[in-house]
Amino acid sequence: MRSNLWKDPNTYFVALPILVGLWALGAGLVFYPKSVKSLNTLRGEYAEAENLIDQILTLEPERLNYQEQKGQSAEFDYAGEVDRFAKEYGIAPSDYTLSVRQALKQKGKLRKSADLSINSIKVEVLAGFVSSMLFRWQDLQCEQISIEKVGNARNQWKAKIRFTYYY
Repeated sequence: MRSNLWKDPNTYFVALPILVGLWALGAGLVFYPKSVKSLNTLRGEYAEAENLIDQILTLEPERLNYQEQKGQSAEFDYAGEVDRFAKEYGIAPSDYTLSVRQALKQKGKLRKSADLSINSIKVEVLAGFVSSMLFRWQDLQCEQISIEKVGNARNQWKAKIRFTYYY
């Protein structure tokens, strides 16, 4: 009896419409509402991001010009940029030392490295400082970063960072 069920074409004429109906019912009652909810969530996130972008452009319109054009990338100055971001994050000039190396040519581009040592900094301030530097200068890379606890202080760290700028 079983072997005859699969050979009978009437089985497929009945089973196929039932399966298609179940699929349509599932799509209409389950999948479509989920996709509408997901779409509405994405629209809300997009509107929120659009507001943030408008605020950034209103407060700091020069961010549009952060991507350097060809030939102007060489204007990058480690000392000036580290000083600027250190002031922004409340890092005292006496708390850090910067040593810049000569520019080297590598793979057709110039490469300029610098080592930054910070004597005492909180982890969250360090993270903000490094991410802001990297966000501001797209050709800047953080090659190495290490932190070491300062004595028994609760959230004070020594940091050593190696930046490399390609232009």
